[in-house]
Amino acid sequence: MSMPDATCIPTFTGSFRQNLDALIELFERGDKDPAGKKIGFELERILIDDSGAVVPFSGERGVSALIHELAAHHAADEQIMIDGHLLGLAYSIETDLEEVEVNVSLEPAAQIEVSAGPAHSVKALYDAVRSFDAEVNAACAAIGLQAHLVPVGYNPVVTDPLELELIPKDRYRDMDAYLSRRGRYARDMMRCTASTQVSLDYESEEDAQRIYRMATLLGPLLSFLFDNAPVFRGKATPGMARSRIWHHVDVDRCGIVPGALEGLTFEDYILWVSGVKPILFTDAQHATTSTGDRYTRDLMSERPLERSELMHLLSMVFPNVRLKGFVELREMDALPPRLAAACTSFTGALFYDKCLEDKLVGLLSSYLPHGFEGIDENDAVLARIHLEEQGWNAKVYGMPATAMVDALIEIARSNVECGCGCTGIGSDKPSSVKVPVVRETGTARAFDLEGIEMLADMWGARRLPRDEGAAKLKQLGIIEASAV
Repeated sequence: MSMPDATCIPTFTGSFRQNLDALIELFERGDKDPAGKKIGFELERILIDDSGAVVPFSGERGVSALIHELAAHHAADEQIMIDGHLLGLAYSIETDLEEVEVNVSLEPAAQIEVSAGPAHSVKALYDAVRSFDAEVNAACAAIGLQAHLVPVGYNPVVTDPLELELIPKDRYRDMDAYLSRRGRYARDMMRCTASTQVSLDYESEEDAQRIYRMATLLGPLLSFLFDNAPVFRGKATPGMARSRIWHHVDVDRCGIVPGALEGLTFEDYILWVSGVKPILFTDAQHATTSTGDRYTRDLMSERPLERSELMHLLSMVFPNVRLKGFVELREMDALPPRLAAACTSFTGALFYDKCLEDKLVGLLSSYLPHGFEGIDENDAVLARIHLEEQGWNAKVYGMPATAMVDALIEIARSNVECGCGCTGIGSDKPSSVKVPVVRETGTARAFDLEGIEMLADMWGARRLPRDEGAAKLKQLGIIEASAV
């Protein structure tokens, strides 16, 4: 009998142990004092021209030309070169409330991503994104490109993902080759999808476990509530198209991390990452190579890795909720900037509340007599399936989805109004520390409340972003009325 390859088994000694400890330390550095917590969001959008065609990366009026025009108004040290190409920007914007860091990057088929934050107020994040959008509009005019940044979960004008070229980034070439063999919709995910992601700070490992657990429990509902993909491959979608696509990308690196609902430690998460094939590896000298059939644990066993190399390994997994020194919520489709900001206010007001689970159980006690005790990963998967198939008529965790949505709105609204979500209302030690999204009590709080009321009105009418998105796409002439 042949013996298994020893490199496939973590020994918890030598370089593997050093890298495991380094990653744990990296996560521990994410610990924030409650008063120092911030929030951030990323928004991906698809550039579509006035003829209804996707703007490609290459060409005289392509996304590459647009990025170069944007870069002309930024210093050299704010420009990001990858594999010999200008593929992004990193700079700061001074808003009325605070300075905000902005990172601009490109997804595989030239979807444009702007990352704002972290910051103490969502209003500042929104203002930074609006400033970036103004830069894009000016740059489009300068190169003679008439186009719109379209916030949608799936490219509405593509019938085959292979119609779209990949940008010249080695990482995406290798991912495309690998993932296309692993999942039926991997190329749809890479080339056609766009998302909104919210980044949350945590106070400690225990706080990270709490946020991670609740984000996993509520993830299916967030995916449903922020569904903004009315079209899939040129035809009307049945709902939650992006969620369905992620079912068929790569089961090893996507979905729910085992143990997420039981209290996932930093070490648990890293060990899960170590059991995934990273596809490729970018070293400290920015050289990218394919890793073939090797696992992350094999790379961790070879030598002590630099921080950038460790961060790269964390970026090569795509679970519903990701840890990167903060908690990253990844379930929401691309949204118009004001709606993306409302989503950020909503999720921040919920997940920064240490008593969120207790409050939900209290408001929904008739459905949850024993709380969320006993609910496992299979229940979360089933909740997602019910929402995908039944929409507003679905039941999640044994209750009508509408009942849980109403409870979440009530909690978020209350937390923003009183500014106590971060400390956990009902605790024995009242504190003046406020949820970061309402740290500034005037303009920022009003902005957050406005956003939450926008969501309450939309969901109260049993509408979703996809309903508004379809109307906007028809108004712009991007899709025909018959397509949805």
